[in-house]
Amino acid sequence: MNDLYIEKEKFNAKKQQPFLVQVPNGSLMKVLQRIKDRLSKIAMPSFIHCPAPGRSYITNAKAHINSREVRSLDIRKYFPSSQSGRVYWFFYEVMRCSPDVAGILTKLSTVDGHLPTGSPLSPILSYFAHMDMWEAINEQVESAGCTLTVYMDDVTISGSSVPCSLIWQVKKEFHRCGLCDNKKKEKHYVGNKARKITGVITKDGKLDLPNSQRKKMHERHQAIERETEHAEIKHLMQSLRGLESQAQQIRKANENM
Repeated sequence: MNDLYIEKEKFNAKKQQPFLVQVPNGSLMKVLQRIKDRLSKIAMPSFIHCPAPGRSYITNAKAHINSREVRSLDIRKYFPSSQSGRVYWFFYEVMRCSPDVAGILTKLSTVDGHLPTGSPLSPILSYFAHMDMWEAINEQVESAGCTLTVYMDDVTISGSSVPCSLIWQVKKEFHRCGLCDNKKKEKHYVGNKARKITGVITKDGKLDLPNSQRKKMHERHQAIERETEHAEIKHLMQSLRGLESQAQQIRKANENM
């Protein structure tokens, strides 16, 4: 760990365990935010839904709504596995920076040889550092008559049929770039049953909230009715508004289909 980054411990409520993040120091944070703003102006292919401005986990799920077969892959430890060599490749080969400038940008945007987990630049740079891989994967998917979407480290492929040979080719592309798929998070849906894609349920040509989200909304309502502390009520209301906003976004997406 260099002096440009500070390692902090956070708690994953879903997994009930702590994890470490590498956060840029104050002055570096501003520099990385400016680089991110510049890179955000570059047009991204339609299959990228995160980190692409104007797209979301809902547009990602919507792309697969009428497909007979859906397969989802997950890249294991995407940022820690995104090596500084790939970042340098992007700045030098793609952006045509001079070797010294590409080296400086790589040093600022990586820590211990990989993308940091707490940097505002890491999400968009994770795409650009592997853009050749994503383009190759999309060509393979399109050649098979299927649809690809990428939501950060979540890869979804759908179509009337998704061959196992295609999934094997996609995984080979991951490994070519030093990445590894997480077999525990791999999903495979066939037929008309409900599918969960980037946190959204798709079924019968419509999008819907997962039952777990509906349960959370119900629990927040009940907790607000019982609570007497103003600060806690405010916190619960903020949480409820966030959940209701997600539900509203899904309703609007259905109306616009």
